[in-house]
Amino acid sequence: MTDYDWAGWTDWTPLSTLDFKTVPTAPGAYVIATDKPICRAIGTDSFGFLDVGETDGLRQRLKDFYRCLTKRGDEGHMAGWRFAFFRFERHLPMSSLRVRWVTAATKKAAYAVEGRLLLHYIKLHCELPPLNYKFNWNEFEAMKLFFEALGVDHTT
Repeated sequence: MTDYDWAGWTDWTPLSTLDFKTVPTAPGAYVIATDKPICRAIGTDSFGFLDVGETDGLRQRLKDFYRCLTKRGDEGHMAGWRFAFFRFERHLPMSSLRVRWVTAATKKAAYAVEGRLLLHYIKLHCELPPLNYKFNWNEFEAMKLFFEALGVDHTT
């Protein structure tokens, strides 16, 4: 992911010390990661991505993740719920978790940012980050249409 354009994104912030008041209430995309590399189907994710998401309100979404992460069984953020339910903390303690985000003008724009990042991740590792359970197809479809308009075979 070192070749991904992180322009506009915040630096990594430890989740355990995150002051939620500093997180914008605006729409945006976010990444939750561990500070450890994670072996993937193809290669190693040196950034330790666990979840890539988008929202119309960053502060509330990250609060929901944190609540689900720390209160096993709470609902409201599927990645946080999955982390707690499958007891990821046995291998990835709370102190290893970090977050970064970028704001967007609209939820639709945030969805596009999430899609580009997930597509980049899948190109590298041939799978989604461990806590993601759905793929954002919009950017994939846009890329496919772009290559088709150019007359380029994008399948190879």
